[in-house]
Amino acid sequence: MAVWNIDVAAARAVISTTAASVAGLDAPLAKMQTAVEGIAGAVPSAQVQEALGALVETGMVPATKAVMERSTAVLTGTSEAISHYANGDLAMASTAAASAATVHGPRSGLQ
Repeated sequence: MAVWNIDVAAARAVISTTAASVAGLDAPLAKMQTAVEGIAGAVPSAQVQEALGALVETGMVPATKAVMERSTAVLTGTSEAISHYANGDLAMASTAAASAATVHGPRSGLQ
């Protein structure tokens, strides 16, 4: 079994700061989507408009949302592991840490 020596307060602070950063991605994503849509509207070419629309709908937005979802899952699992560790349940902490280390997203093979 692994030997753990975790500064619980520092770990929780890092998790909290990181969670706030992940949650803060919604606004920039919306701004980026609006900007690309604005560019598409200003370009007279239907092909360019279609390509920019595809960028938003099938590329940028789904990819960013996937990163946000996976990040949230990792943060949740890590937070659970820290809580178990703080409560002295090292077996549960180890299980939660292992779960947090393996996050499966929409793209197979990514961990």
